[in-house]
Amino acid sequence: MTDQEKDCAKNLLNNGMPNTNSVSTADLRRIKRCLYGLTVVVAAGDVILIVVVAVLFGNLKHDIENHTHKPKVGEQINKILKREELCLPCDQIRLGPSLEEDMMLDAFVRKHSTDGEQCCVETPSQLLRMLELFVERKYRQEMAKGNIKLTSSSPAEQSDEKRPVAHLMGSVQRPELPSVPGRQFPISQWIYDEDLAFYNLVSYRHGRIVILTPGLYYVYSQVSFLEMFGIGSNTAETGSQSLSHYLYRYNIVYPNGGEETLIQNSITKCWGQNKNFGEYTSYLGAIFQLRQGDELFVKVSNLSLIVRDPKQNYFGVFKL
Repeated sequence: MTDQEKDCAKNLLNNGMPNTNSVSTADLRRIKRCLYGLTVVVAAGDVILIVVVAVLFGNLKHDIENHTHKPKVGEQINKILKREELCLPCDQIRLGPSLEEDMMLDAFVRKHSTDGEQCCVETPSQLLRMLELFVERKYRQEMAKGNIKLTSSSPAEQSDEKRPVAHLMGSVQRPELPSVPGRQFPISQWIYDEDLAFYNLVSYRHGRIVILTPGLYYVYSQVSFLEMFGIGSNTAETGSQSLSHYLYRYNIVYPNGGEETLIQNSITKCWGQNKNFGEYTSYLGAIFQLRQGDELFVKVSNLSLIVRDPKQNYFGVFKL
């Protein structure tokens, strides 16, 4: 980070927002430097700088949504974006590993370069969304480092039970199968607030249990698979001869994309002539030291074979 980038946030704090009627190309470059510079400055513990980007976000949002007068900030930035290209590495605004979170980046113009995938904005609305994701990612990074304390959104938070715990049940909906081949696929849908499913003093998002309080936890999951064959068929089954089940954790501050395997299990399929079906169950469970901001989730090697019975598939955690 250059000295000029370090001075960026200081100037914003001292001088405030630029005049909304005279936003220049230099101002856009200034915002761009701030977006990059916050990565290093916030890492040094200066959390207040998140508010600076939030101010930019608030001013731009007001002009875009307010239809009672001629837009000022939005209008000026729209003119600038026609001349200037504003891009950030997509990994700097990516919020998680799920398909849904990757689809959030489709709001931008995604370009591939030698430095990796870039997310570019061409309109004020796209810039608004980029600032929103950028601030959210920075917030989660500071939270994972312990600089921001999390609060639970669980309805049971006001109960007498103070132990973080969750028990999720398998969804009856057939998951959207990925179009890209692979060997590990996350289960992105769980029942979390119906029937026997619940959560307390943890959060849930995009199929992941978010840890709010660091400590020792028991993490567990069961997944059942069912493979059907033609009746009377003596043809050997095709595809992989094993089924795999994984427990992962994700944290925005971890290296290698933030994902880490906790435990896994593989089941060898039984083969036989005239077999009508194959039924397999995998259970995983172990104790882990988890940090605030860890997000736990389940992956399997084949989504299409998962049994659509909520009681046969489950995923949970409780603090010891």
